[in-house]
Amino acid sequence: MPPTQILIAEDHALLADALQMLLNVQTDMRCIGVAKDGEQALQRTLAAVPDVLLLDLGLPKLDGLGVMDALNRANLSTRVLVVTARQDEASIRAALSLGAAGYLPKNQNSDELLLAIRQVSQGRRYISADIALLFMPDTRSISASKLTPSESTVLQLVGTGLSSKEISRKLDISEATARKHRENIRRKLGIRNSAEMAAYAIRLQSTDAPLP
Repeated sequence: MPPTQILIAEDHALLADALQMLLNVQTDMRCIGVAKDGEQALQRTLAAVPDVLLLDLGLPKLDGLGVMDALNRANLSTRVLVVTARQDEASIRAALSLGAAGYLPKNQNSDELLLAIRQVSQGRRYISADIALLFMPDTRSISASKLTPSESTVLQLVGTGLSSKEISRKLDISEATARKHRENIRRKLGIRNSAEMAAYAIRLQSTDAPLP
C-alpha cells in the first residue's frame, strides 16, 4: 500500500518541524507539506486532497473550525485529525460535529499521535481517553435506561467508525434497523450525534468498562 499522505496545519514552526520529521521516518506515512495558517490549510487541502489533515484549531487567519466547515462543503475524502491545545468541551463538541475523525491534545506523546493517524487513515475514529471522558454520561442515567444487547453491539461498532450501512452489513440487519438502534442509543444516553457516540464508545473501550 502507498504511504498515507498527510498535511500538517500548524502555525508553531518548531512543532511543525518536529511533526514533519516524525512522519517522514515512518514507512507508512509521508508528510506532503505544512500549512502555517487556516487559509493556507484550506487551499492546500483542496488542491492536494491528502489522506489525513493534522489540524490545529488555533490557526491564524482562519481557525481550525472554519477550515473544517469549508472542507465539509467541498465533500473531500480527507480525514481530519485535530491536534490542538484546546481541551474545552465547546471546542471538542464543535470539532466532532463538523466531522473530525479524531481529536488529540498536543500534550500526548508521539506514539499516541502515530496510532491516531493510523486509525483515522483506516476509516476509524480516534479520541484520546482524556477527551472521551467528557462524553461519559451521568451513571444514574445509564442505570435508569440500559441498552439492549443489540444496541450495545451497535455502540461498539460506532466506536470503530462504522456507518449505519456498514453496521447493517456486519450484523446482517437492515440499514433502517441499524439507524433505529443508533437513535435509541442517543436517546437513552443523552448523546447528541454520532461523533459523540463514538467518543463515548471509545472511552468505555479505553477503560475496559462494560457497556451498559
